[in-house]
Amino acid sequence: MSALLDVENLSIRFPIKRGWGKTSWLYAVDDVSFQVNRGETLSIVGESGSGKTTAALGVARLVPNSGGKVDLAGEDFLALEAEDLRKARAKVQVIFQDPYSSLNPRLRAEAIVREPMDSIGTLPVAERAGRVAELFEQVGLRPEQMKLFPHQFSGGQRQRIGIARALATNPELIICDEAVSALDVAVQAQILNLLRRLQRDLGLTYLFISHDLGVVQHMSDHIAVMYMGKIVEYADRLSLFNDPRHPYTKALLSAVPSVDQSRNVDRLLIPGDPPDPLNPPEGCRFASRCPFVEDACRVDQPQLNAVTDQHKVACIKA
Repeated sequence: MSALLDVENLSIRFPIKRGWGKTSWLYAVDDVSFQVNRGETLSIVGESGSGKTTAALGVARLVPNSGGKVDLAGEDFLALEAEDLRKARAKVQVIFQDPYSSLNPRLRAEAIVREPMDSIGTLPVAERAGRVAELFEQVGLRPEQMKLFPHQFSGGQRQRIGIARALATNPELIICDEAVSALDVAVQAQILNLLRRLQRDLGLTYLFISHDLGVVQHMSDHIAVMYMGKIVEYADRLSLFNDPRHPYTKALLSAVPSVDQSRNVDRLLIPGDPPDPLNPPEGCRFASRCPFVEDACRVDQPQLNAVTDQHKVACIKA
């Protein structure tokens, strides 16, 4: 299967002023590489501050990149500028986390969904109203709701508007940035099932950002686990959930709550706090919290090496 998105050595850093003219650099994403195949879903998971959202926004060029390459459908996306970039933005769209703040409260729902078509010019003007009506039907909203304002919708309905807006330019890649984390559990299931159905019907490709491993297990074909700006494990869904190799991944999976009382899970606790992101350690970034740490872990940064055809781990003990 061909890769729609091929990210190589992506780095994103932000300058932090530290007084008296001194500037330190925060490496939010540090030398990250991954692929997303056409029609599939790659999920990036990790705790808050791991860099997963920043990596996705860097792919979409919504934050400035410091280095690396993003190949989208055979085109170097980071090299595009001006009009070429504006046209290429039709290929990648984002569904944002908060359905309450990501919609313009002054626009009616139909205008919100139509806005990407107007700004990028993906359809003739005469066809845009019909396309908006079609999108409302696809995401499960009624025609009469097109005239309403965002405050007149529930959270789940607002996220459906966000999905319709993302579909407006017929994108090849959709980035779902914590797309269901602000919703009730029952509504989460409805939105996830909608995303799965749209992927099946329209052949969509998703880059799915989440901290919820239950959601990730439902949505993913492949999963990348991030910790402090680095990918520490990369595998297909079954391999990651059935045979996690990195201690951080094992700890994340052991922390997932379950209603199954017979499920006997050995909890792997992670002590302490992550190291200072402005002064990361020389060796493995997880070494200060890892229960299996060795002296060698503190010396060299482990590379993301293959342990099977579908499974890569950045750990010397994997």
